[in-house]
Amino acid sequence: MSMHSKLSELSSEISKFSQTNQLLRAELDRQKKVEDNKETEFLRADVEFLRGTIQFIKAELERQRKYGDDKESELKQQKKIIENKELETQSLRVDNQYLRTELEKLKNEGVDKDSKIRQLKAEMEQQKQCKVDNQSLRSEVERQKKVMDALIYPYNCAEVKSNGINEILIPKFSNQSFKVACDLETRGGGWTVILRRMDGSVNFYRNWTEYKNGFGNLDGEFFLGLDKIHALTADRKQELLVILEDFEGDKRLESYDDFAIGNEDQQYVLHTLGKANGTAGDSLDYHRGMKFSTADRDNDEKSNVDCAKVSTGAWWYRNCQNSNLAGKYNDNTNHKGVIWYHFRGHEYSLKTAVMLIRPRK
Repeated sequence: MSMHSKLSELSSEISKFSQTNQLLRAELDRQKKVEDNKETEFLRADVEFLRGTIQFIKAELERQRKYGDDKESELKQQKKIIENKELETQSLRVDNQYLRTELEKLKNEGVDKDSKIRQLKAEMEQQKQCKVDNQSLRSEVERQKKVMDALIYPYNCAEVKSNGINEILIPKFSNQSFKVACDLETRGGGWTVILRRMDGSVNFYRNWTEYKNGFGNLDGEFFLGLDKIHALTADRKQELLVILEDFEGDKRLESYDDFAIGNEDQQYVLHTLGKANGTAGDSLDYHRGMKFSTADRDNDEKSNVDCAKVSTGAWWYRNCQNSNLAGKYNDNTNHKGVIWYHFRGHEYSLKTAVMLIRPRK
């Protein structure tokens, strides 16, 4: 039986008892006059009984109500527990979904990593190939550059079109061109000037490095540089022409049909000097086979004297010299000055001295 039905039934009983009570009260009043004290007590006992019954019924009703409240509270508590469980289940579902998602991401990342590794390997191989291709391309560009430079720049003054300063390129020496002074007029032209003395405007008492690299002014006095002279003589066989003039206007020439010097490791040794011919006399053959000497690099054969310092110049000194076209200008002291012994001796500094080379025909 439901709680509502039970309450309805109890209410109905209470109503019946109330009606009966009213009837008994009326009967009691009627019988008061005729009944004796025993009947009155009996009726009172009945009334008390009825009151107890009513009190019991009210207590039962209160108990049922409270039970109903407890049930409702229990139901609410159960409902709350269920709701909490549902929330917990939902949370677990979310966590499960998250974990599944993360697992999928990890799986995908694993695939992506493998794919990325393969991609990187492919890119590395491509880069290696690019490096090879780039190296080949650079080599080809260099080769083409050399071809173009050869077309643009001549190798020496025998290939130039104009007298004076020109730019030449010697590929075996450098990929950079450099300027030289060319003489296209003397004895058929094609000469590259390697030394010129004319007015004393340039100091020739210099160190090894300066003679190695060259110094001076191509329009005036200068020394081309031992590295460049070596490069020219190593690239093609050269002949040498020496032009000399004293202060009295006497001009002499001396030529050598072969001329070459070594590289720096060989101390720029004068290892090749061909047959001499001319009017100045051969004052260079004495120096054949000698290494170049400067004030800071003594390569001469004289043990007790540094010829470069004594002569205040630089040359292929032996013991010490028969010629020194790099001596001190206008100094007529013995063995100093611009000297060519077979022309004006050891005590005469020449006014003009020029050394020129060109490829042998």
